[in-house]
Amino acid sequence: MNRNIKRLTRIGVIAGLYVALTYLTYTFSYMPIQVRVAEALTVLPFLFPEAVWGVAIGCFIANIASPFGPIDIILGTSLTLIAALLTRRLARTKKLYLAPLPPIIINAFGVALYVTSLAGLLGPKGLTISKVGTFSYIFTHFELRPYIIGVIWIAIGEAIATYALGLPLLYALTKKGEKNEN
Repeated sequence: MNRNIKRLTRIGVIAGLYVALTYLTYTFSYMPIQVRVAEALTVLPFLFPEAVWGVAIGCFIANIASPFGPIDIILGTSLTLIAALLTRRLARTKKLYLAPLPPIIINAFGVALYVTSLAGLLGPKGLTISKVGTFSYIFTHFELRPYIIGVIWIAIGEAIATYALGLPLLYALTKKGEKNEN
């Protein structure tokens, strides 16, 4: 199979899995205390460079259904992309156990910034303030204590997804003979 077709296929499969897993576990994928099972896939850039785009595209599509609206689509996807790029960079170390660290750290500190500020504004149809006012609201209503608590809870959820699910996936793919395509 042509290498480009194989990579594009892998991007599509990873993106599709990310979306499907997020929607199947919707009730605990978007809240302040969250375990987004699809985040297990964020370790895949360690083995596959194209997985960076697969998880970013999957996150973008999945966040369309987020109760946090455009803020989660833009910031959540950007944070996932940054974490995926850092995970890819860690591949140079050849230490699989490090792969979950970027998604845990980036999402804990980044997602907590807006989730802890906006969680109280969620109504039945999502955010109850205008999309334009969302960014200014986050920074004018920032409180350190809820933020730190949010960082801890998101880090725990992210660690569950990436270490309990993602790392075994990496080891399984490595044992099956999937090699790093530099």
